[in-house]
Amino acid sequence: MSARDAESGWEAFYRANQDRAVSPLLRRALGPELLPRGNGHAIDLGCGAGIETSLLLNAHWNVLAIDKEPHAIRRVDALAAKGSGGNLVTVVSCFEDLGELPSSALIHAGLSLPFCAPASFPSFWASIVAALEPGGVFVGHLFGDRHDWAGHPEMSFHRREDVDALCNGLEVELLREIEGDGGHVPHHWHRFDLIVRKR
Repeated sequence: MSARDAESGWEAFYRANQDRAVSPLLRRALGPELLPRGNGHAIDLGCGAGIETSLLLNAHWNVLAIDKEPHAIRRVDALAAKGSGGNLVTVVSCFEDLGELPSSALIHAGLSLPFCAPASFPSFWASIVAALEPGGVFVGHLFGDRHDWAGHPEMSFHRREDVDALCNGLEVELLREIEGDGGHVPHHWHRFDLIVRKR
């Protein structure tokens, strides 16, 4: 299956993954307490099926959940309607059209940033870093240049030196490179797991 096929089948992807566990990378970034830090505001970029948004809301974070797929936002709104401790705001938008992000203690982007167009990625990354309050944490993934989908013109892929450059000026708590085969859509993975903190 191509990257374009995967993009057109998001609803099937959400259904297949609606019972999966919360991202272990996000859990690692939050620590065992999960409690809000700083201004208590989090952004979930590419919120998808809403699993991570739901975790944050139930831990009393106030969350801005963003996804370009209306199906995703409807799922997140339905989860929030079941009861949560934090406030939820949802936005249907692609990353390229978002503009300035609100000040946040936590920004999560689980397997979503690669779907930002390459021409827009540098400015979008800059907006993520600018939105982090001092001490704020970004946690998420980037796809590497040996990923099966590398070369897709509407997606962003990074070499290790590119990732190092993105982390300049940030405190790196985790930068882990992973490569192998598998996944819901079987293909060769090359990705970077990233947890960084704004000084």
